[in-house]
Amino acid sequence: MTKVLHARIGPRDIELLTAIDRFPVTAAQLCRLSHAFELPFRDENNLRRRLRLLSDMKLVQCWPYAIAGDGRSPRYFKLTRDGYRLLYGAKAALPKRRYFQAVRPGHHHHTFCLAELVTHLIVTGHRHGCTIEHFARENSVCLQATGSAQDAGNSAEQSLETAVFTVYPDCAFVVRRSDGHCFPFCVELDNGTERIRSKQDVESLERKLRAYDAHQAQFSRFDPNRYLVLIVTTRSDARVQHILSLAADVVQHVGRTIFIGASLNSVLAGDPFIDRAFANHRNDCRTLIPMKG
Repeated sequence: MTKVLHARIGPRDIELLTAIDRFPVTAAQLCRLSHAFELPFRDENNLRRRLRLLSDMKLVQCWPYAIAGDGRSPRYFKLTRDGYRLLYGAKAALPKRRYFQAVRPGHHHHTFCLAELVTHLIVTGHRHGCTIEHFARENSVCLQATGSAQDAGNSAEQSLETAVFTVYPDCAFVVRRSDGHCFPFCVELDNGTERIRSKQDVESLERKLRAYDAHQAQFSRFDPNRYLVLIVTTRSDARVQHILSLAADVVQHVGRTIFIGASLNSVLAGDPFIDRAFANHRNDCRTLIPMKG
């Protein structure tokens, strides 16, 4: 059975499975993503037929999103255990059980919007010869740093103590420019459900920003391991400005750029590699990465 299975799998199927491994993705998103494949799908119906075949082979599975789209709820795809082993080998350690399970309904909007963002970055980057590498799935990266207890929201009497900050990015990746230069990113997708300012609230954006700032303080200015935190909100541009204003209050080194932000609509409406869609805490507008020429 295994030999027959491998005989029916081609290079484009591997590209499909690799894309699905990164994040739950719909057929429409996969069709757009395929423009970065060596052999793109020109017709979404052909892609859907291939997905049905991969599903029949027990390599992928799908569930409906609890969101509207084109008159009906789109279905999102995830790998099965067999699909994961096909990509990484029979002896590869499997991810946690949640990786293979349906997305919780309350998380559907966040998951869909994150897939829209990353899909757009991959496809637009491909047009400029940029690739997305070393992709880390949601909550698969844990960043920890120490800061003062006062920064963490404790009393002034405890300010000499240290607090541990922990943050799990929604995803992380490296953008490799055509000349080989690399730009690491962590992504925070904001749906407007978290408080912006609240040091004591573990889920607040303020605590997340302080965590990233404390973690970045461990790197020197020119350390190649330094990254930017890409903050994208599904809400209004005004919320982006509120978050960046908070970032200006949080950062320990005002001249160092750690956070850049934009609304999801503004990113999807253009080309983030040539449009100055992002702003930092000093209100400097910029492209996602500096482009040569």
